[in-house]
Amino acid sequence: MRFRTKTLLALSLLAILPACVSHSHITKFNGVDGIRGEPVEYQTTTSSAFHFAFIFGLWGDASKENTIDQFTKEASARGATRVRITQTSSSTYWYIFPPLSFFFHPVQQTVEGEVEGTGAGE
Repeated sequence: MRFRTKTLLALSLLAILPACVSHSHITKFNGVDGIRGEPVEYQTTTSSAFHFAFIFGLWGDASKENTIDQFTKEASARGATRVRITQTSSSTYWYIFPPLSFFFHPVQQTVEGEVEGTGAGE
């Protein structure tokens, strides 16, 4: 009975969490400007999705292309004039619930970078 409850909880979380995009912004650089001499902020965008067979998206889109698109949309919405992507990473959690997760697995893509022109240093 306990195993069943934990499994149902985990599966319900997997159904809720995929297909979302989150953004975080760091604006406090103690008065130090970016590499071009302008105030910058550091932005992180994370996309989560649920994929089948490592390729096909079932819920959401955690591809690098989509995550970069979401990164630049968020930067543009905040008034950015320039972005510089410094890091990307991708994680496929195929090992969470074997053997089921060998076929259906959560995927997370993260893009991080500097954003200029948002008024971060003001």
